[in-house]
Amino acid sequence: MPKSTLRTVTPAGTEILIEQLPHVRSCAVGFWVRRGSRHEGPAEEGLAHFLEHTVFKGTAGYPTPDEMAAATDRLGGHVDAFTGKEVACFYGKVLSDQLPELVHLLGELVTAPLFDPEEMARERSVILEEIAQSEDQPDDWVSELFYGGFWAGTPMAHPILGRPEQVSGFGAAEARAFFDHTYRAPNLVITAAGAIAPKPFLELLRPILERLPMTTDHLPGATSRTRPFLLNVPRKDLQQANLVMGFPAPDHCSQDRAAAHLLSHVLGGGMASRLFLELRERRGLCYQVGSYLSPYADTGALQITASCAPAQLRELVQRTMVECARIRKKGVAADELDRAKLQARTSLVFSQESSSSRMFSLAHQAIHQGQLQTLDEQMAEIEAVTLDDLLRMAQALLDPAQLGLSALGTRRGCDIRPQDLVA
Repeated sequence: MPKSTLRTVTPAGTEILIEQLPHVRSCAVGFWVRRGSRHEGPAEEGLAHFLEHTVFKGTAGYPTPDEMAAATDRLGGHVDAFTGKEVACFYGKVLSDQLPELVHLLGELVTAPLFDPEEMARERSVILEEIAQSEDQPDDWVSELFYGGFWAGTPMAHPILGRPEQVSGFGAAEARAFFDHTYRAPNLVITAAGAIAPKPFLELLRPILERLPMTTDHLPGATSRTRPFLLNVPRKDLQQANLVMGFPAPDHCSQDRAAAHLLSHVLGGGMASRLFLELRERRGLCYQVGSYLSPYADTGALQITASCAPAQLRELVQRTMVECARIRKKGVAADELDRAKLQARTSLVFSQESSSSRMFSLAHQAIHQGQLQTLDEQMAEIEAVTLDDLLRMAQALLDPAQLGLSALGTRRGCDIRPQDLVA
């Protein structure tokens, strides 16, 4: 753990991490709830995201949306929130003088929302518009289709935004019930970085922490089951077909996480990556193609994304599978591994250089990995990966029998067939 970082856990179970950065004048604070869309029950799909929206519609200290908006603007910085598969986060970045006001506002969001029925109805309409907008954005929608197929039958398949037919029924009662069993002391992690003195910051938190219920909620059983699938979805309104291909990959805490990350870099992580060179530069099949790792608590996916003319989709998929087979058979070259390591180290260093990125990094390590590493320790983890590690990872991960594929915007005669997935 970095020497400048304070890590403590309250008697009620709330974890707090504070990193002082003497070279900055800003501070970033995040209130993280260890509950996301995968923790929703069968009738709750979209409730975590619904809640993230509706707490901003009024709290005990800021009773109306107008007062909440005015308080946010008075901070002079940035306040936002998001919901993921495993967390919800409320965060902000301000000048150090505004830290007390920021902490108070974030504390109101996670302890004192009003859930006014009229405001709930208005915000429900906004969320339904957000879902419709997502369906109109092919790269978003094809990813949603991938998650729904790859983790079908498990909570990981829940769409973060929810399904319109369920969200249409959410109101104050549903929001309050989900809030009451979710926003509790053991589920909360608070991270802060920047021009922050730990002792005064802990004093700012004290009245907020005292309002949090102390017992935890019951979590649905975790599952890591993925399944191979092939889904073609026609869309006549789209000029391009959009594609997500995914293989099962290590989770957040796996000892193979660094090797899997570097394998993704080699496969599709930059302009010198295998897929970029083969599919775009040599073949001219697409404008954009890339790969990335999506790890979670007990599962993960190595995903490849691309878009192209529907008539070129089959060839793009076939050549992608050939590249995966080549890496499985022969591994990667030393210069490819060196480039991937440099990319990973550079990204890591860049992520250390602002108060907000440090705050997010603290949360990621504490919530998802259960430990804090220094920058040198993270660098060493990257450097320890060998060519043999990447060959082993490629053979374990890039298995066509485990592949999930969603294609959006296909045309008759150009859709993906099972035989296209075998190199």
